[in-house]
Amino acid sequence: MKYFNSVSFKSVCVLSVIFMIQACDNDFSEIGTGIVGTPDFKITHGIYPVNTYNKKITSFQSDGLSENLLGYYYDPLFGGSNADYVGQLAPRTYAPDFGDETVLDSVVLTIPYANTAEVGESTTYTLDSLYGSDPIKLSIFKNNYYLRAFDPNADLDATQNYYSNGTLAQGETIGASDLEGQLIYQNNSYFPSENPIDLWENNEETNVFELASTLQPSLRVHLFSNTIPAPNSNPNAMFWDDLIFSKEEDVVLTKASDFLDYFRGLYFKAEPISPTQGHLMQLNFASSDANVTIYYSYEETITADEETSTITLQGEYEMNFTGNRVNIFDNTFNASLLQTIEDTTTDSEGDDYLYLKGGEGSMAVVELFADQVGNSEEDQLNEFREVNNGLVTVKRLINEAYLEFYVDETQSNSDLPNRVYIYDIDNNIPMTDFFLDQTVNTASADSKFTHLVPLSTETSADGTEQKKYKIRLTEHLNNIVIDDSTNVRLGLVVSSNVGAAATRGFQNSIDIEGAEIEGIPAGTVLSPKSVVLHGNNSPVAAKRVKLNIYYTEPSTEPNN
Repeated sequence: MKYFNSVSFKSVCVLSVIFMIQACDNDFSEIGTGIVGTPDFKITHGIYPVNTYNKKITSFQSDGLSENLLGYYYDPLFGGSNADYVGQLAPRTYAPDFGDETVLDSVVLTIPYANTAEVGESTTYTLDSLYGSDPIKLSIFKNNYYLRAFDPNADLDATQNYYSNGTLAQGETIGASDLEGQLIYQNNSYFPSENPIDLWENNEETNVFELASTLQPSLRVHLFSNTIPAPNSNPNAMFWDDLIFSKEEDVVLTKASDFLDYFRGLYFKAEPISPTQGHLMQLNFASSDANVTIYYSYEETITADEETSTITLQGEYEMNFTGNRVNIFDNTFNASLLQTIEDTTTDSEGDDYLYLKGGEGSMAVVELFADQVGNSEEDQLNEFREVNNGLVTVKRLINEAYLEFYVDETQSNSDLPNRVYIYDIDNNIPMTDFFLDQTVNTASADSKFTHLVPLSTETSADGTEQKKYKIRLTEHLNNIVIDDSTNVRLGLVVSSNVGAAATRGFQNSIDIEGAEIEGIPAGTVLSPKSVVLHGNNSPVAAKRVKLNIYYTEPSTEPNN
């Protein structure tokens, strides 16, 4: 019986060790998991070298975005950023019958703003992506440039790409004269409102206006109204009569392809009132609520009890922003700062500061386990593993690994981005940690708080507050150590939405030593914000970028 108990006890011990090892192989997200209190292991913290350097973001594919930017944003360090929009419109129904004696009443444009609704006794809204607090000049033109769907110079059925600098894949430029057709609307002091929009209609029985519906905050303007005088509305009703009503029996109103070639959409032009003031706003042109609606009256003859009479009815003709939607950016980049960004002598040396800005701004390249004199990348990785004939033996188990980037507040704009994003630029994909991080704020749809920690403030030992970003790369490091994965280069960018990980390809890839950067995430495209971070060669040694690794390894101390 004693023998049986002894065997059972030893078996349990052996199984416990096996399960412990398996658990360590599969889960390293918590420091000390499964090892605290085990005398044969100890937790160690190490800091490893990182190389970081700047790269200018070049023109990128800017059609087909989930949302679009419109406006002007001024950054004291980087300069001004202008975002215009051009997009096609298509009618909801084809081959319309406008009736007899058609009279145009009004033409209304509606485009929802990116917003968050808070439902209580009454619904209140917050505009999610409004950058800046000053009005701009907004002009809307009839677009005369045909935004074709397919690229005639590429393979069969290859779609046409449009780029942020207003060019096409083969270098063809969309000219201002083509975009600025007839002026349809202009507001010399436009600024978005977060208030919902109440729509009223007249009760014919009581002749009293009643609330019919309420719209979310939107860019909603009259492109024409027979009751609103200029300059708030274009007084020329003949434009819309000629454009739509005169073509009632024409083929251009019967098929999508003919309509898109006939009416080529609208161009929204944003201009600053002052070069150092303005605002930039995200609009949802892709929404089903984004449209241009033509309201009109028409007559209909009816016969009842052998008597004929004519009545006046109301009609609507709705066009949605279906088809190509393109953002065009124009940056007045600070010339001296651009020179600083492009002046890196060699990428292997790294930069003092990292200049990050969204849109056609700038990004940073991050190289982990950077080579140092007498301490190569291979030497550093061999502290964690041994590789013999392709077989990996783990010597240290990584429990947590993260980068820390400190903000240089002396150079940065006070309007700092809340999030930065990191990705594998060698393969143009998110990190393993990105996919494993399921954290989500349901109220705001923000996400990835474990992997990409939002901007935070810490207090140093001397009581000084300092802002920083923390990026966890635990699983990425474990893949390198355990699975002998490639230590790829990483791209660091600002982001308006770190969950928007799909990349937008560059028109011309960015060269880095031995490789190319092919694109940036959509969340970077839609953010005009900037931040300056301390790089690996920062003159402030305590704030240089760090790769922190907490790991466990067998203790060399004898058991008591």
